[in-house]
Amino acid sequence: MSNKSVCPWWMGYLLLIPLRKLSQNPVKILKPYIKEGMTVIDYGCAMGYFSLPMAKMVGSTGKVYCFDIQEKMLQQLSARAEKAGLTENIKPMLITAEENTETLKSTADFALLFAVAHEVENQDELFARLAGMLKPKAQLLFAEPKGHVSLKAFKLSIQKAVKCGFTQKETLEIGKSFAVLLEKE
Repeated sequence: MSNKSVCPWWMGYLLLIPLRKLSQNPVKILKPYIKEGMTVIDYGCAMGYFSLPMAKMVGSTGKVYCFDIQEKMLQQLSARAEKAGLTENIKPMLITAEENTETLKSTADFALLFAVAHEVENQDELFARLAGMLKPKAQLLFAEPKGHVSLKAFKLSIQKAVKCGFTQKETLEIGKSFAVLLEKE
């Protein structure tokens, strides 16, 4: 999957700062959507700011598939998961041009796409890929950073998601972000 301008791997450390929880607390954001035993996706996971809390939420019987385009991000995610005792349900997945997501075809209950879509050149392919991995009626929480992405660009991304089989369920209030909850038809 081609990309525009990808956040360098070392910036992943800045995404982990504790102060971020004041405006983007992973547990508060995700708790309404993730339950124990679910199979969930963190697409564009970086070093796991959302992935580790997701892993705690799905518990020992759930799985979190963590996709990123940078191997160094996934290496740091794996190290953080090991330190937190979460390696059993965290599955790092490197995004490549020839990536095969058939193993997850229609199996995931929920996906998170947080501050990633603006870095992807082919958003149609991105949303189609996510739709292919989600079960019918599964939800996708899609968010982009305000100030970095315009409202017009965000709405255009939502239109692309709708063309790929999603419906918009609700607009969400997440600090410093445009955010919506989408559902696979």
